[in-house]
Amino acid sequence: MKLNVCIILFCASMSSANSDRSKRNTITGEPAILGFGLELLLTKLDNIRLELHNELHKHHATHMAALHKLEQQLSAQSMACCMAKVNQTSFVLTPTEPNQQSVTSTPPSKSKLPSFASCKDVSSTTSGVYRIRVNSDSEPIKVFCEQESFGGGWLVVQHRFDGLVSFSRNWTEYRDGFGDVRTEFWLGLEKMHQITTARRHELIVEMKDFSGTYKYARYNAFKIGDESEQYSLNILGTYSGTAGDSMSYNKGMKFTTHDRDNDRLSDTQCAHYTAGAWWHNACTYVNLNGLYMNANNSTSMLWFKFKDNQQGMSFSRMMIREVE
Repeated sequence: MKLNVCIILFCASMSSANSDRSKRNTITGEPAILGFGLELLLTKLDNIRLELHNELHKHHATHMAALHKLEQQLSAQSMACCMAKVNQTSFVLTPTEPNQQSVTSTPPSKSKLPSFASCKDVSSTTSGVYRIRVNSDSEPIKVFCEQESFGGGWLVVQHRFDGLVSFSRNWTEYRDGFGDVRTEFWLGLEKMHQITTARRHELIVEMKDFSGTYKYARYNAFKIGDESEQYSLNILGTYSGTAGDSMSYNKGMKFTTHDRDNDRLSDTQCAHYTAGAWWHNACTYVNLNGLYMNANNSTSMLWFKFKDNQQGMSFSRMMIREVE
């Protein structure tokens, strides 16, 4: 662009100069000489313009070659990156170098992880996730073992503390379990049946209200039936603790969910009335699977004897432990 402007300005200047000289030459009688000079100048300008055009073409060609080379380099780098990811994935799935360590290597398979007969057999004093085998020929299941409170060896079957997991579930979900054992969860009635049937167990229930008051209820025996018995609370032992005995009222009762009515009331579905699945009688003084809220009513997550009312709890944890 600058080159074109310069050429235009130069031509305009020369044209002006030629015009002035033409006037003088007309007077002095030099028209032939002036015409020859102008023709020579125009020829030189054409040569300059041609040379500049060739230079621009060379620069353009050089630029395009450099751009093409850069594109090839980027393409090669992209391919190398993709191949590295493929190789990395291959190592994760089928490691061929046993001595090589990698943060992306897969964890040991389940068959190589240790399993225990119960949380009481876990030698570690650290609470956390472990695998227990209910029977010698059964598949191990993942559970949370409380190894510090009340002497350790407790298997957590229910835990609530923030209300992020909905406990408004159907029969199948309460049978099979839901949630994550590291957060809020219900272990599952079928697992609880298998564990408490294989060996004798005790039960402890921890609670805390929204003001921070902590209490617990302990029963020296706990066992539930199978699904054909509607997972009835067949055994509930003697109470001890600080929360008061609210659960003996549920002894012998079948489990009730909003889609499976097993309570003793003919005109009321207790799981609907309390908004909680439980071993309902008519209905219950315990509703630990009710709504997570700071309120005093029958639908809250309550333990009636805690304060002799229906005040909701901010925390509950049910744990069972093998009894020798």
